[in-house]
Amino acid sequence: MELTDLLSLPKLEDCKSLLCVQPHPDDNEVGAGATIAKLSAKGCKVTYLTVTDGRMGSVDPKQDQAELVSIRKKEVEQSAELLGVSDTIFLSFRDGDYSDEKQLCKSIVAVIRQVKPEIVLTVDPFLPYEFHPDHRKVGMATAQACMFGAFPNFLPDEKTKDTWAVRGIAFHTTAYPNTFLNVDDTWDLKMKSLSLHKSQFDAASLQRVGYYFDFKARGYAQGKGFTRAEAFKVLSPDCLHMFVDAINI
Repeated sequence: MELTDLLSLPKLEDCKSLLCVQPHPDDNEVGAGATIAKLSAKGCKVTYLTVTDGRMGSVDPKQDQAELVSIRKKEVEQSAELLGVSDTIFLSFRDGDYSDEKQLCKSIVAVIRQVKPEIVLTVDPFLPYEFHPDHRKVGMATAQACMFGAFPNFLPDEKTKDTWAVRGIAFHTTAYPNTFLNVDDTWDLKMKSLSLHKSQFDAASLQRVGYYFDFKARGYAQGKGFTRAEAFKVLSPDCLHMFVDAINI
């Protein structure tokens, strides 16, 4: 008997309702764009939740912050439409402002209870050498929200009394993947969706990161009978608390 035989880990590929929580306006496409396109094409209802407003996403000192926020919001909406995403939600926390993790968790719980997803997708806060505070905090707060959303006494505000228990959480951009999805049919959509984030990727930078993404996707798919894969760490909420084997499954 294997350890996974004792757990009820959901299958990401069979998901019917997915909430994608991204720290910044392009993280969903970077980590899981091809998978998002694959699932939406299969009839999965995909919702985007963008936590920060992306105002730090430029090294140009002349770039107006308010203008950049508006640009990046439009880029999210355009990219989401291309990938078949049903809805886009924005929390609009200030990018790079070291948002309070507890408040983030409460805000994400409120969205989980509104959207009622089967699985929640986000960045892996345990990625070694990840030093961006938005990524660490959003990943951690999202995992906490997946745990606490089912508890009626954990309330984002006094008016919200509904609860919702997600079946699983899927971390992308992870060093400990346990799930590899064939994305041969939707890889071009991933790259096209990234190209819509023009404020972040010019032609040269998109080509550079495209080579890396392609290299990783081919490595993930090696020996599996297809060409490219996106990789995830998929866990059930039971694995998120006092479970020493979470890293091993």
